Amino acid sequence: MKPGLVSRFKVGLALGIGALLALMLCVQCVRTYLYTDAVLVPQQAQREAERQAGALGAAARSAGVSDPHALGPVMEHALESAPDRVLWMRVLDSDGNVFAQGGSPGTNAKVPADWRERLEKQENMGSVVDTSEGKTLVTLLPFRMPRPVHAGNRRAAAYLVELAIPLKAVSGGFDGLRRNQIVGLTASFALLIAVAVIGLRTRQYLRGKYLEGELLLAKRVQRDLQPQANSVSTDVAFAASAVAADHVGGDFYDIFEAAPGKTAIVLGDVSGKGVPAALLVSVLQGAIRCSTASRHETACDRINGMLCELTARARFASLFWGIYDSASGTLRYVNAGHAAPMLIRHGQNRIERLDEGGPVLGLLPSARYSAGSVKIEGPDTLVLYSDGVNEAADANEQEFGEDRLKAMVSESAEAAPEELCGRIMSRVTSFASAGPAPDDRTLMVVRFQRFAAALSRRESGIGVMEAVA
Repeated sequence: MKPGLVSRFKVGLALGIGALLALMLCVQCVRTYLYTDAVLVPQQAQREAERQAGALGAAARSAGVSDPHALGPVMEHALESAPDRVLWMRVLDSDGNVFAQGGSPGTNAKVPADWRERLEKQENMGSVVDTSEGKTLVTLLPFRMPRPVHAGNRRAAAYLVELAIPLKAVSGGFDGLRRNQIVGLTASFALLIAVAVIGLRTRQYLRGKYLEGELLLAKRVQRDLQPQANSVSTDVAFAASAVAADHVGGDFYDIFEAAPGKTAIVLGDVSGKGVPAALLVSVLQGAIRCSTASRHETACDRINGMLCELTARARFASLFWGIYDSASGTLRYVNAGHAAPMLIRHGQNRIERLDEGGPVLGLLPSARYSAGSVKIEGPDTLVLYSDGVNEAADANEQEFGEDRLKAMVSESAEAAPEELCGRIMSRVTSFASAGPAPDDRTLMVVRFQRFAAALSRRESGIGVMEAVA
């Protein structure tokens, strides 16, 4: 099974389980809520009726009432003690005859024919009816009171007492349970909605994860394409650092052997950032690598024309492209609208700016480019950077600036390329405000090693002559 299908299956399974759990929670909450109103509240009303019946019997015995017809005042007192919990009560015989009552009964007295069997089976003889006070439990309970004393014996007479208990009077004890069920029902609906939204967004989510993986791969490829230190030429030593503002960057640098004894030094900055800029970077790098080393100003003319023809005017690139000839000790370069690199003269504490060339690439179709040339007089150092370095801003929107960069370069001119590069980037990072960089930052430090390379070649040549002799 393909990885994409596996991911979709896993997400679909998770969503299905989530939806099922939400439905189960919803059904359970509804069932519990209905069960509370249909069963628990009437059961509580039945227990309240039994309590009131017991209290009525105790009051009758305490008052010494043995005639059921005389229970009226006792009932009225009981109703006054619980006006909201009992609507009415009345004492009946097995035929439904009313001996005494309190309150205003809302139904006719009725005794089931099988009431004795139901009592023996402890069955509930209550039913919920509609009254002016709302839903009310009307139930029949056995009621015993003493008979008058005669013939030397005292036996209890059996009657039935009918009580009407409004359900709202006893339902308050279940308010907490109802609130919990409402909260659970709300949560289940929210979960269902969330699952539905996630389900609708699953395709976009999986697509986003796929693109995220592709961007990480592109970042790795872009990093792998960068030249490694000490892997290019013995004529130069270099160090570089690149920090992309997005997954992939619009800055690029390259250093490679364009021809025997000639080293190409390139640093460019494509407008914008992210994937569009990275795509244009790959085009530029390929075009530079495929161009001749001797006339790279002509190559810049062609690259400018290609970019003007194939890309929007909003897409352009600045570029510094130099060719170092170790035999003649000459650096021939074209600066196409890029921040002028700093050439630090060894032992002289002097900085030269390399700004000869022309405008940025891809903006003016008719632009022409010229090459500048400088003599490398010793182990000079070339510092190249993109505008993300000197334009890095702090919390007060103050830029790092050219002056700070010059000062750092002057202070550390004799340092190794790796050390100088690390110092500058560390200083820029600490200066800039916290958070992701708003623009790509790229820095490259190149130390020319012409004399060391020339000495090596001379020693090699002497060795060959001695071998021939």
